[in-house]
Amino acid sequence: MTTPDQTAPPVTKKEILGWCMYDVADSAFTTVIVTSLYAQYFSKIVVGDPQKADLLWGYSAGISEAIIALTAPILGAIADFSGSRKKFLAACALIIIFFTASLYFVGPGMATLGVVLYVIANIGFAGGGIFIDSFLPGISNESNAGRISGTKWAFGYLSGLVSLGLCVVLGLSDAVEANPTQAQLSLARLIPVLVAAYYAITVIPTFLFLRERGVKQPLPPGESYLTVGFRRFKRTLANIRRYKELFKLLIAFLVYNDGVVTVIYFAGLYASGTLNFTTAEFAVLLIVMNVVAAVGAFAFGWIADRIGQKRTIFITLVIWLAAVVLAYFSYSKQSFYVVAAFAGVGMGSCQSVSRSLFALFTPKENAAEFSGFLGIAGKALAFLGPIVFGTVSNATGSQRPAILAIGAFFIIGMILLSFVNEQRGKEAAKIPILE
Repeated sequence: MTTPDQTAPPVTKKEILGWCMYDVADSAFTTVIVTSLYAQYFSKIVVGDPQKADLLWGYSAGISEAIIALTAPILGAIADFSGSRKKFLAACALIIIFFTASLYFVGPGMATLGVVLYVIANIGFAGGGIFIDSFLPGISNESNAGRISGTKWAFGYLSGLVSLGLCVVLGLSDAVEANPTQAQLSLARLIPVLVAAYYAITVIPTFLFLRERGVKQPLPPGESYLTVGFRRFKRTLANIRRYKELFKLLIAFLVYNDGVVTVIYFAGLYASGTLNFTTAEFAVLLIVMNVVAAVGAFAFGWIADRIGQKRTIFITLVIWLAAVVLAYFSYSKQSFYVVAAFAGVGMGSCQSVSRSLFALFTPKENAAEFSGFLGIAGKALAFLGPIVFGTVSNATGSQRPAILAIGAFFIIGMILLSFVNEQRGKEAAKIPILE
């Protein structure tokens, strides 16, 4: 069994800040690349056909999420056993920086190159999210997990505003237009380079302040880290019954998170394709959404610590359901700001509170491995939502039925979450895994 480092100093505010700063870095990727400017660049300039772009963007997201889902538990088990979560996190960071910057080389008509580079960059992004989450059980407890997680997500949404603001100030957002001039194209291609540079700078505090609290275990004779990873994965599966509330939560999260991820992936494309938002107008909309999301993440973190994480997640899912229904019936840009506000609250709160509850259900000595299972839950069906959206949009020629279809993920997720016993899950986390 991997054990936490008993000689490690107490958790400090600086260490918590280092953990939170990872979201400052990777939120630039989410906000600018996945949700807004680069997604629209891909649709308007690289592909040039909104329906085809929806389909390719959905499949790109699905492929990268599926790869992470298949590898995350094994890599997490290896990271726990070798006491090297920060090294795995660093590898993901390097993938994000290099392959995001490489999107500079994707020009008009180069959809295949764009898909390949984006898939690899998104693998780094998804993998980094898994390994950073694995640190939360070691730096939090039942009384503050919600607040710490909420603060990290609030930092992230505010950072998304900063990174998007830089693009606006530098004139990069105005360059994302169909049939661009050569000057506009040159500016638009700088968007991923700016994101890569922003990420590289802002992620530095994470690696300076966040401690590796796991202890490296000696390899058994005749084994490699890979064989140990598979063996520990098999052992964890054998212990599932002892952590059944955690796995109930994973199944529910698997479903409702797919809805969240899908809305994030297609928010920019929906605003521009259905309501004719210009790139500049969507930038303003995204600013509103991120401000609300930051407030929502921070506020709901405190609420979760007071009324319980499960009850808080239910509230956030109702908000998400309201957002997609309102989006379906929204026919003006003004009304879509209301949709953005609902989505912002749901976006800021749902994922942060879900991760704080997962941290409270997780044995600290197996944090990265269990975060790998959260990765499965977050990624195993994450391909389905984008593909459903892209397929429905392509088949009907409209994004409205596509966004409404995503509401089913929130409804089913709430039903599954109702079977989770929060107190039993927290008690089970105190029991070590049997070898």
